[in-house]
Amino acid sequence: MMVLFEGSSFHWDINNFGDAALLSLLCVLMVFVVLAVITLILMGLNHIRALDVKETVTMQDGTVLDEDAIAAVLVASIDYRKSTKEDFKVVSCKLIDEEKKK
Repeated sequence: MMVLFEGSSFHWDINNFGDAALLSLLCVLMVFVVLAVITLILMGLNHIRALDVKETVTMQDGTVLDEDAIAAVLVASIDYRKSTKEDFKVVSCKLIDEEKKK
């Protein structure tokens, strides 16, 4: 069996198990190098300031919602919409503090 690499005149004759194992090892190493490059690119993108901005929303009644509260309002809105099948608008919400409950 002979392996030809596209775009080059290099070919690799595979005559025994050692040659096949070496070719497999090179392919596995190539995959890990590509994964490492992708990881470095994604780590660089993670440090972009625009992705790290925490957005807050202020309701009409003055309540300030962080990301967790926004997610809770969205989940409650979806559940309400599924149960009533009507259009609605969220005007206000009440935050429940876990420490005050205890």
